[in-house]
Amino acid sequence: MSSPRIIAKAPGIQIASTLITRSLPLVLLAIVAPLALLRASELPRLPSDLDPRAQTYAEQQKLPYLDEPYVSNAPEDLGDGLPVGALTGPGTEQAIKALLNDDKAGKYSNLDSVLLWKDGRLIFEMYNRRGRVDGPHYTMSITKTLTSITLARAIQLGLLRINDLDKPVISFMPQIDRSKIRPGVETITLRDALSMKSGLRFPDKNFARALGGKYQRQKFFQALFENTEPVTPGKKQYRYTGTDPSLIMMIVDILAPGTARDFIAREVAGKVGAVYHWDNQPCGLPKCGAGSSFTARSLLKFGIMLIQGGRYGNEQLLSADYLKLVMSSQKGEGYFYHFHNRQKKAAGRRVHMI
Repeated sequence: MSSPRIIAKAPGIQIASTLITRSLPLVLLAIVAPLALLRASELPRLPSDLDPRAQTYAEQQKLPYLDEPYVSNAPEDLGDGLPVGALTGPGTEQAIKALLNDDKAGKYSNLDSVLLWKDGRLIFEMYNRRGRVDGPHYTMSITKTLTSITLARAIQLGLLRINDLDKPVISFMPQIDRSKIRPGVETITLRDALSMKSGLRFPDKNFARALGGKYQRQKFFQALFENTEPVTPGKKQYRYTGTDPSLIMMIVDILAPGTARDFIAREVAGKVGAVYHWDNQPCGLPKCGAGSSFTARSLLKFGIMLIQGGRYGNEQLLSADYLKLVMSSQKGEGYFYHFHNRQKKAAGRRVHMI
């Protein structure tokens, strides 16, 4: 591995080597976005014959690894709406080298990109392995988070209200035959689904996926509701699953003009100019447990939106009331509204991480 390329140095931020490497995961989780950049002419990009919006998980696996990491502590303004700055000060170069050494040693697993945002500016970018500035990166559970963001946009647009979080999910599904559903299904609320506490339980972990190949949209959920174990208060315990976020996506699909896919393109990804690819489930809805792919810069924009209370640019895109629930530190540790909440120590103080 050759030495990292440091593009610019300016006074301001003082971060020791050990601090930046130890706190880096905190920054990534708090901002919800990794990325990396340098001079526009040198940025690692997809081959010109590849369409970023056609980059499925399978296509991404065909990309060769970069020969060396691409690093900049003075990211370039690409005209994509992200102001840029610089990460410098005593120890910056040593800290970046420490990051690269730790990454090479496997400390961060398969790290493709890192993006740091501070005081309203993008101050550090790095790409490695299959990371490309214009290449969407397959996201696992961030897809659940993006499903929650989609719901927040729907609330902001008045498709439903914040109080509706405590309504039963089947109250939004007019095609469900309630005479055939299992006992307790009628008690599952949006808030339950947003906390992975729907209580839906099936014979095996692949049961719901198999049904998705036979039934579409509300018919899929009809089949789920008929085949779950009875939903009791005791069953409404946390269980991490892709079914609960699919309940949320189904409601967006019902309430939004067009389909949930149309809504995401127009009102969520489209509002920030995101470059992305989002696969469908067999049941016809966008995937919710995992399955979306966004460029790192696009993910950063959603992170900015969250820490700004749902605002991006000059527009309130997400429900401020919903974002207060998401960002509140009063919930303690756990999984709420499809966001992980953790308390960590950094620089001698406790940090609430989302």
